[in-house]
Amino acid sequence: MPEPRFLYWDTAVFLSYLNEHPDRIQTLQAILANVSKDKQHLIVTSTISKVEVAWVAHEKLNRVLSADEEARIDDLWNDQSVVDFVEFHDDIAVSARDIMRTGMIKGWKLRANDAIHLASAQWVQCYEVNTYDDKWSKYQDIIGITVKEPSVLQPTLFKDLT
Repeated sequence: MPEPRFLYWDTAVFLSYLNEHPDRIQTLQAILANVSKDKQHLIVTSTISKVEVAWVAHEKLNRVLSADEEARIDDLWNDQSVVDFVEFHDDIAVSARDIMRTGMIKGWKLRANDAIHLASAQWVQCYEVNTYDDKWSKYQDIIGITVKEPSVLQPTLFKDLT
């Protein structure tokens, strides 16, 4: 069986899924469905996502936590057929620092957690990084990975014109 290919999701993508963002949910559900069917692809993220996804939007808005929502978050994290984690370690820390330093000389700013996400994707050699943060795409040449919003290919219907 061939080695799996890794698609990286940052925290904003998971939050969009869990919050059922109306403009994004269908795409994210389609990606998750494809990954669960196709054992050659896997979504990965840094373990820091477990901290960054502490609550869903309505919990924060109402300042009330829900055991059901926490269970939904944990169910997503525990589905190893779809999502796996990149453990943070010294090599990723050094790479994240290098990404931040390279961006700094170009006049770019990058938060430490965002640099850890990019370095984690680079570490496991992901084929693509998905994020809704439009500032990340400028780092794709630094990490050598395409950075873009999540998307799925739409089937094209062909009509015989003869």
